[in-house]
Amino acid sequence: MLIENKNYQYSLYEILCLMTYGEAFEAYRVDDYEKEIAKWAEREIISGNDSETVLILASFNLDKNPDPYEVKHYLSVYMRQEGIFMPNLRDSSIVWLRIKTWILLHIESVEEIELRLHEFPAYPLGYNSLLSSKLTWQYYHLYEELFDDWGPDYPSKASKMNELEIIIYVRDRLKPFYRILTNQDWVDILSGKHRNIP
Repeated sequence: MLIENKNYQYSLYEILCLMTYGEAFEAYRVDDYEKEIAKWAEREIISGNDSETVLILASFNLDKNPDPYEVKHYLSVYMRQEGIFMPNLRDSSIVWLRIKTWILLHIESVEEIELRLHEFPAYPLGYNSLLSSKLTWQYYHLYEELFDDWGPDYPSKASKMNELEIIIYVRDRLKPFYRILTNQDWVDILSGKHRNIP
């Protein structure tokens, strides 16, 4: 599986989150983190980062298929230099879902919306992914509500809507979730981070 782009510019933190999430849930693991790391490094150089390690990482963007071992090596060097650690699964699952939601909000193809909604898990992802599990369950039900077809007597809701209506409907349903996922206070509360605070 390849990392999704759709003109989304991944930060280094987001890439690390996707790596953590992919390690925990093999079905969502992708194989081309290296290219996005190189693109991130290139943007860093353009914005004024003068790190020699980042420059080396950026140079890999000249390769059609960057060597994953080389990229991993220099990424590890940079992370040690900057004191950066891999994010935990809780935070990574939030970032994974936020990016997936952003992409859904920018898709203009009903076929792709249907496919992407169908990919969301309909089961809990574990205690460390409490908020993500709650929201992916909602996404899965949105897929069922719109696209499940039970035969000629019970056609899918989407079959009675035109393409623009479906796109607007999905965006209207997902925007409140995206607002939650981009608000750290809501994320902390709904994921149970403050549960043990008096």
